[in-house]
Amino acid sequence: MKTLIRGGHLLTMDPAIGDVPGGDLLIDDAVITSVGETVAAGADQVIDATGKIVMPGFVDTHIHLWQTVMRGLAGELWKGEYFEKVLPYRSRYRPEDIYAGGYAGGLELLANGVTTALDFCHAIVTPEHSDAAVQALIDSGVRGVHGYSIREKPLGHFTTHDQRLADAVRAHEAITHDRVTLMLALSDLETIDIAKSAKEVAFARERGLRMTIHSNFPGQITEMHEAGLLGPDLLPVHGNVFTDDEIRMLADADASLSVTPSVEVGLGSPFTVQRRAAALGLRTGWGCDVATYTNADLLGQMRLGYQLTCYLDSQAERAEGRTGRRRPGIPTLTARDVLRNGTMSGAEALGLAGRIGSLTPGKQADVIVIDPGAFGTPLGDPAAQVLMQASTRDIDTVLVAGEVRKRDGRLVGVEEGRANRLVEAARAHVLAEFPSHD
Repeated sequence: MKTLIRGGHLLTMDPAIGDVPGGDLLIDDAVITSVGETVAAGADQVIDATGKIVMPGFVDTHIHLWQTVMRGLAGELWKGEYFEKVLPYRSRYRPEDIYAGGYAGGLELLANGVTTALDFCHAIVTPEHSDAAVQALIDSGVRGVHGYSIREKPLGHFTTHDQRLADAVRAHEAITHDRVTLMLALSDLETIDIAKSAKEVAFARERGLRMTIHSNFPGQITEMHEAGLLGPDLLPVHGNVFTDDEIRMLADADASLSVTPSVEVGLGSPFTVQRRAAALGLRTGWGCDVATYTNADLLGQMRLGYQLTCYLDSQAERAEGRTGRRRPGIPTLTARDVLRNGTMSGAEALGLAGRIGSLTPGKQADVIVIDPGAFGTPLGDPAAQVLMQASTRDIDTVLVAGEVRKRDGRLVGVEEGRANRLVEAARAHVLAEFPSHD
């Protein structure tokens, strides 16, 4: 089936192509075949994008979709609600509860223009929990990376660490859907166990699996570097405790970093890492993170991250005594930098840069169409229009692998009310009884 997206401003995020005002985008089944060239006829369906912005779908590099069931439960992170009121419920989850969170959360991502997400699933109690998380990604229609957590909590079916490792391999081998892959979510402890980390990294690399890990305590990256564990297949998350030297270590290893502005600031982080990473050449992607605290709106995370970085730029300039004209290199991030982090850099962080992240012939057709004109078309750079003027209400059309998932502002092929019914049923079970232990 051929799909033609006609006449939009193509914000390709491919530096070799650049922007194409008023261009056509031709898709053959799941693949982009032509970018910018005028297509006269021959498409099975035509999407009129005149006056709209067409760009690759957003890539979320860190979100916990299982928590969608408990949306809003940790509304005040400063009080430690997330650790005291959310994580202890993991042991209450059944596979169908994991599915409910992943399915509803996947649909929310699509509605908000996110076509790919790394679902960091650290609520795996049995093998069936992992299978349910994968099936939820498939059924929602999002392109998903199942982040299989091999941390020893929550307790359940697994009695040894080796059992979790073995089941991660089983889960990886069981995935046959083209839109879903698996990454290992490494054990994240209060203090690093370098021997355990080395075992997990070696295990992953022997099997060609990429890895992600929460990074919230000092010295972690230095110890991993000294043990030879860093590499382009590793995606740490957060990292505001990193020193500049550790950022350089990650950059030299061609690793990536996932930053999650709302949650990091909500937990009291200074959120300096994005600005320092940009200055030191470390590739970054964006994430929504805790679904109990914030919704799956990656565009909102990008905007917040940009504004926080601009604020830190201003602080630095004032410390230098500069109050007038901006010095060279300020702002640290441009709107296009931010969108690149949310598309191409995110794809690189997940090992998917050859398939998604830009409007490039030969790549998968993960595409969003943004209608910025409902309240008057903005002026200026289209990248800045998307970042600073658009909102999720403006996400008009979403395609994943060439299949339309949202059209004219409404999700396509979704049974009305199903996601809500699943969430309500899961919530009734999970919250029925507080677990006695984590």
